Amino acid sequence: MSDFFNNPFMAFSAGFGLGPIPLSFARKSLYPPVERYSDGRAKYAPYGLRKVEAMLLENGFTESDVAVVHPEDLSHFIGPDTKVVGISSMDPTGMGYVSKTYSSVIGGGEPMNALEFQKLVTHPVIKKFKPKIIVGGFGSWQLERKRMTDKYGIDCVILGGRPDPIVDVFKKAVNGEALPRIVHADESLRNWNYETMPLSKHAAIHGAVEISKGCGRNCQFCTPTMQSKVDISLDRIMREVEMTTREGSAHITLITEDLFLYGSKSKSFIPNKEAVVKMVKSVADHPGVKSIQASHMSLAPVVYNPQMIEELAEILIERSWYSLGNKAIITAETGIETGSTRLMKKYMSGKMLPYKPEQWQEIVTDAFGILNDNDWYPLATLIVGLPDEKEEDVLATLELMDKLEGYNAFYVPLFFVPLENCMLMNKKGAELDSLSKARWDFFIRCWDYNIRIWKPTFLENRIRNPLLYKFVNNVFIPYFATIMGIYYGFTRGEQLKQAFWTLGMPQATMRNGNGQPNRLS
Repeated sequence: MSDFFNNPFMAFSAGFGLGPIPLSFARKSLYPPVERYSDGRAKYAPYGLRKVEAMLLENGFTESDVAVVHPEDLSHFIGPDTKVVGISSMDPTGMGYVSKTYSSVIGGGEPMNALEFQKLVTHPVIKKFKPKIIVGGFGSWQLERKRMTDKYGIDCVILGGRPDPIVDVFKKAVNGEALPRIVHADESLRNWNYETMPLSKHAAIHGAVEISKGCGRNCQFCTPTMQSKVDISLDRIMREVEMTTREGSAHITLITEDLFLYGSKSKSFIPNKEAVVKMVKSVADHPGVKSIQASHMSLAPVVYNPQMIEELAEILIERSWYSLGNKAIITAETGIETGSTRLMKKYMSGKMLPYKPEQWQEIVTDAFGILNDNDWYPLATLIVGLPDEKEEDVLATLELMDKLEGYNAFYVPLFFVPLENCMLMNKKGAELDSLSKARWDFFIRCWDYNIRIWKPTFLENRIRNPLLYKFVNNVFIPYFATIMGIYYGFTRGEQLKQAFWTLGMPQATMRNGNGQPNRLS
């Protein structure tokens, strides 16, 4: 429950392994606690937890019955009268894409997500007073998959976010009734109207406000894309924005699987420019909103309607959350996943609609060009080790990376993970020790690029003293990278040693699409 120093994308680091680093150091340097009110309650909390709080408050519970608190403060709130503790977790056992990938590459051991969850459910005050424990959130499925529910003393696991079954199980816990081991609160039921979801009563971390849910493109490795898209009405969005700014957050994060498809009713995923621009402008114009960050976007709508990107950029650049060098930029997460036409056809044939899988590389490069022209630098994920991935598929992705060399982005290569409720959930995930040389070349290529482009800005935003900056950049980082490279060379092989040594290399000069030096390198 942290804002990661007001950096939403830094939350990815919670999936890293700690290795020899103490957990206490990570808490201070990566994820300090959210602010608290004078009564000890959390000022900001995860968006899903705020929704559960709202469900309870609208169904018979009062503000004095329900407290949303940081895990460090449990001893001040749990006592003999506490009936139930509800926990929301994205990744309780470290089975998510980032955790599975980077806990094996960085640090080693269990990822911080999993370690913190263990500490939470085994907290001394929970052991002492023995309230019922209910766990939900996007990662709750992991507990049953890894058979950890009983080990952690969890009474009930909730899958999904529909209000009625969630409220029902909390009422049972308060009344001392037996709880079901699993509650299916599926939100995709046809007879349930998402507009009946209660509005949040209090502000979420990073000013999160949901604008749409689900995707509908049916990528087989992903859960949200299997869900039909539902747009939240502009009125409801603005009511949550108003509440969020009233409670002190000047930042708004638009939670969505695809910003560019807000308001679209097209089965071919053609964007509704007017609806998207109107929604973003309404949020930007609201008093007290200083910055806006969209969570996710797709690339095909960028190519289909470049004018939409230009109009959105004019609004969002004035509400920029990030910068590169001294330049304000716009960003959001997007999925490239692969450069292979064969894998696109097999696993994600809807990802590029209204275009064809054969056009995917062209769509990606054209979209990156349009986005960069409008100061929009995407954070792009790519997947290593999809089922039936062949060497030719990896080489196709490397070919695509060559085409993207002149563009500004941040690349996050991820090992394939079989998530719950996706079509590939029963397939085998990719592992560190099974990567071929080509896959390692691709993995290192991504991070070599990221380091060259983003390291100076990352350090400048954290080290203001010029002499200290020079020392860290020119002495400490190369020395640290060399030592870590030697360590990983002995413990995990030559490829990982080379990956760390790229960290210490002198800055190279990136070039843009015209072959000229990139001014941001």
